[in-house]
Amino acid sequence: DARIFSIYEGTTQLQVVAAIRYISNGTYLGIIKEMLEKEVAEELKPLKARVEEMVKLYEQALEYVKEGQDQEMHDFLARRLYNMTCEIIMSLLILDDATRSAELFAKSANVYVRMAQANVFGEHAYITNFVKEDLPSFRAE
Repeated sequence: DARIFSIYEGTTQLQVVAAIRYISNGTYLGIIKEMLEKEVAEELKPLKARVEEMVKLYEQALEYVKEGQDQEMHDFLARRLYNMTCEIIMSLLILDDATRSAELFAKSANVYVRMAQANVFGEHAYITNFVKEDLPSFRAE
């Protein structure tokens, strides 16, 4: 039985299942890279640099999962890839909002991007240190 036990709260597993195909095939990475091409206000450039670093980690994590060539491991780590995707896209969206309306969104962008960066670093570490031999520990009995 290859069922995996998950105590992760938040987004439903159905949403992850719907999105993972487009995460795995690079569709979302392409969208993210297009979003990165947009200019941001000068004072937001350090935050954009943080997001660019997050994207590098995202690419590494995605490649690690693909290289594993193990469907069960891929399925198990899908939620973490999904989380990284969401954090990066939300960071880029708030940077865009802050560029257009700094008085409304600059503080939020500063707070959100830093939080997202911590979350992306954590997901990257989890994914790139995961080995398929650990899967049995996560199976529901």
